[in-house]
Amino acid sequence: MPKTNNGAPWEANFRLIIRTAPGLQGFTVSNAGTKIQVRFRPAGGKGQAARLPMLWEQGNVNQATLLINHAAKALLEGKTDSLATAIAMSQSNRTMQHGLDWQAVADGLREALMNHRNAIRATTWRNNYQAYVEEALRLIAAGMASDGHSLLKSTLAKWAGMDPSSAACGKALRNLTDHAIARFGADKSWQITSEHIQELRGKPPKKRRKATLSDSELILLIDGIASRNPGWANVLRIMTLFGLRPIELQHLTPNTREDGSLGVWCSHEKSCGGKQTQQRQLEPCWLQDTDGSAIHWNVIELFHTGLLELPLGIDGEPRKLDGHHCEVFLKRQPEWKQLQQDCEKRGEWLRTYSFRDTFSLRCHRQKIELGAICAAMGHNIEAHSRAYRWEPKQTTASAFSSAHF
Repeated sequence: MPKTNNGAPWEANFRLIIRTAPGLQGFTVSNAGTKIQVRFRPAGGKGQAARLPMLWEQGNVNQATLLINHAAKALLEGKTDSLATAIAMSQSNRTMQHGLDWQAVADGLREALMNHRNAIRATTWRNNYQAYVEEALRLIAAGMASDGHSLLKSTLAKWAGMDPSSAACGKALRNLTDHAIARFGADKSWQITSEHIQELRGKPPKKRRKATLSDSELILLIDGIASRNPGWANVLRIMTLFGLRPIELQHLTPNTREDGSLGVWCSHEKSCGGKQTQQRQLEPCWLQDTDGSAIHWNVIELFHTGLLELPLGIDGEPRKLDGHHCEVFLKRQPEWKQLQQDCEKRGEWLRTYSFRDTFSLRCHRQKIELGAICAAMGHNIEAHSRAYRWEPKQTTASAFSSAHF
């Protein structure tokens, strides 16, 4: 018996989707003279056929699937008993008139996030967006979502009970539908609001307390790593000393301060609350020894002379430094693993950003004025108050007990 030619993989997949999708029992599709032909044979009934007003092309699969689902619904609800009429009725639907290509919407969102707005990494797209967007597109193509609320509800079902994933899903789909409305003319009914997310996700999990490290913990960590990898130890010294965002490691240059002393300039600019943070002069906040004296590392001087040892890649060139690479390195270090266990016991979440959180707390402990701390860290007071640690319980209690009235 000759083997049937199913055409390209997308063609076989298109046929399979229509043949097996819930609510499309009895429906099939085929290529009829370059147009998409739909056949419907209800159980025990007479078959019907009708052509869709679109070519048999891969780019029309999502739109065709949505149109067929609308037509099937019209037949099921008894609005007509004619397949051709059901298709015509479905075409009048505003969503179909737009002919929205959701794959193009997803591709456009990915391009915007990676090359413009947040300039995210490919791994960030893969980890925080891709799975949720792909599931949303599958549901839309299967006719299982007709607006933002139903899309979010159906997509979240796959990650039920998984709080971090549910949060990421809500964010990803809100970005997707906002992009569809703003750039592709999608109907406003596709908008996903914060009320939708709150309703469908339920109560969010309790926010984790961010970890901060003591000076002695930082010294043990850095000294331990320095014995094996001096370059990475210097990276951690820089992050500790200046309270950097990890991405800012790529934007540092030596400079001479107004008073003639050696300094470090950060040229990174970050969108924050709709505003762009400015480039800034970095200010060191030194660790303290057991006797209260400052521990002065010579990283600034070595940076100016070009002798500061930093990590190299396998090609012998300087390693690209950012949050991802810092995290990958640290999670392999025994000192970091021990610190994570210690922080977990005290109910805190240790991460690469903890160097910055610790810098903030150290500045407050050393009685540096709030505005100066914010200027050195590159954010405003509102952001600082919202996101950064000021005083732990122990320091607060000590401050009040030693106060003189």
